[in-house]
Amino acid sequence: MRIQRLSVSTFKFHSPHGKVVLVDPWLTNDPLWPRAERTPEKLKEIDVVAVTHAHFDHSSGIGEIVGQNEKAVVIAQYEYAMSLLQRGVKNVMMINFGGRIDAQGMKFSMVPAFHSNSEMRPNGQMEMTGVAGGYVIEFEDGRKVYCSGDTGLTADMKFVVGDYHKPLVSILPVTGQLCMEPEEAAYAANATGCKVVIPFHDFPRDISDAANPEAYREFLKRFPAQESYRKIERFMEIMKNEYPRIEAIYIPIGGSIEV
Repeated sequence: MRIQRLSVSTFKFHSPHGKVVLVDPWLTNDPLWPRAERTPEKLKEIDVVAVTHAHFDHSSGIGEIVGQNEKAVVIAQYEYAMSLLQRGVKNVMMINFGGRIDAQGMKFSMVPAFHSNSEMRPNGQMEMTGVAGGYVIEFEDGRKVYCSGDTGLTADMKFVVGDYHKPLVSILPVTGQLCMEPEEAAYAANATGCKVVIPFHDFPRDISDAANPEAYREFLKRFPAQESYRKIERFMEIMKNEYPRIEAIYIPIGGSIEV
């Protein structure tokens, strides 16, 4: 199974049986998404889009993706799923906590997260849209990946995710302020019982590392975020020193690993 990272919070999974799953697409107005991965041909490859919550850096690309592939399944928490359906998005599958969806030979279980959830409406107003969640994705060969989405530390990471689902890989936010700090994320990784942990929610340190450097420069004027790499460094240090049994792997935007 190959795991690619396409943006701050976007991960693409190539399943053992050749299916493509995308979690939390920013894409629209995203200066970081690799150009080679945003072509119509690449978007048409996507079989399932799983959305943890409606914030722009996790969901704004849904329209572009389904515009290229109307057969793509979109999985979202109930209230946000209803919002997508009202805007004409097809093949939306509703889910809620404790539920599971079987799609394209894979199983998607929604697990709790602790985070806000809102979306920008066409009139410019922010509206609350259900609640944020995470997913445990079970691929065709039985291996499981926990995609937490943005979240704080919760007891569910041990009891629901770790003790019940037993993921091989946990993908966790580690950069603080809007989600877990490095110390909390490291604790969470251990609680999930995973063998591999992948940190996220950091932004490129160098503007030249962005797919669209000029657009990234403009983005940083509104959302200063470049110092987040220090939180990644701290997280990797904690994992090495305190939780050496877990392999911590950092994937830069545009990079990929095989697990």
